[in-house]
Amino acid sequence: MLLRVRHHDGLLVDKRHCKGRLEPGDGAERIVTGEQFLNSIRYLDCEITALDNSRCRLESRRQDLLDKAESIGASLDRVQHGISSKTEDIGVQLADLVTPEELAKKLQAYQDRINRRIDRLVDLRNEAQDIIDQIPNALFRAVLSGRYLNNLKWSTIADLTGYTESHVRGYIKDQAIKVFEELWQS
Repeated sequence: MLLRVRHHDGLLVDKRHCKGRLEPGDGAERIVTGEQFLNSIRYLDCEITALDNSRCRLESRRQDLLDKAESIGASLDRVQHGISSKTEDIGVQLADLVTPEELAKKLQAYQDRINRRIDRLVDLRNEAQDIIDQIPNALFRAVLSGRYLNNLKWSTIADLTGYTESHVRGYIKDQAIKVFEELWQS
């Protein structure tokens, strides 16, 4: 049976077998494998970090310009010539900034978005951890938890487990994912 489904990253892909679970997607159903589910946790964590970085940049941008304006103002007291272009530039930048109220709204919108994603991340991690805890092989649990729940690099996991990176990234991961998917689909 050939199914056309929307992959978790928005791309349309053809599936020849119905592996995985159907998950509600933006108006359409899609098939998600256990590995895609685990990767979605990692990607969501990265997205939260990116959103928080954007929020922090927005917050600090206004303060940076206000600090510049203050230092230019202090310079005006000492020197009366050659600075008009600097003050005009800072004035234009300050004029382009949003009001404190608008900034507060933007920052709150960022924080609300981040909080919703954190709530989703906690739910997904809990679901994944419950399944990983059922895996009888401790090495498989360590590899899956390290990579997908704690965002460790493959080289770090290899160091912790005492196997080569290629063995951890290949054979052990593949076997661990296979066991995870069997439990996840049941």
